[in-house]
Amino acid sequence: MRKALLYSGLAILSLGVAFLIASSIKNVEQRRIGSSTASWEISADLTKGTTYIFDIWASTQWRDDFDLGAYETEQPVDVVLVSPSGGETRVQAFFIAPLPQSQYYKGTIPAFVYVEYGTVDSDSLDVDKSYRAVRFTVKQGGNYTAHVVEETLNWTRGPPRQLILYQEVIPDESSYSVFLQGGGGVCLLAGVVVSGWGVKATKKVRLRQKNRATK
Repeated sequence: MRKALLYSGLAILSLGVAFLIASSIKNVEQRRIGSSTASWEISADLTKGTTYIFDIWASTQWRDDFDLGAYETEQPVDVVLVSPSGGETRVQAFFIAPLPQSQYYKGTIPAFVYVEYGTVDSDSLDVDKSYRAVRFTVKQGGNYTAHVVEETLNWTRGPPRQLILYQEVIPDESSYSVFLQGGGGVCLLAGVVVSGWGVKATKKVRLRQKNRATK
């Protein structure tokens, strides 16, 4: 019984810790706020303090040219992000795809796998260099334009299939967080109490056993 109490208390304590950790984790959604099909650029009015993601989808023409060139390394696409003040953030987006196993089959559409930053307009935005696409937080609200540079696109031709802007949003989960925090607190308190009973019961049994042994 004493061991059951002790183990139950520890289990409840663990559950309480898990609830508290879960309540501190913020779920982030990506909401599409704009897209541009078969175009070289996209523009949007962005809000100060908000984080956005700019993504590029390759076209079938890019796939055909990638296969034709038999590229085995990532191929760059130059992008310029123009801030409301006119400042520029220059980026290279890299695409790659596995080559087809036969000349009779089409290859895979190249995927946007990582990004490298050149100049950054740090007065207007903060960039996340660890993210695979262009991810940035706006410091100066206003109209931003992302432009794919046609003139330096020397491994393929034609615009991308689609340019997409996402906004990162944290859903309103206040009641859910309160539930987790409250449940975590209750479980921690209950775990301490139950574990305490288990420890006390164990000490009493050991004391009885010691007294019996000395008689």
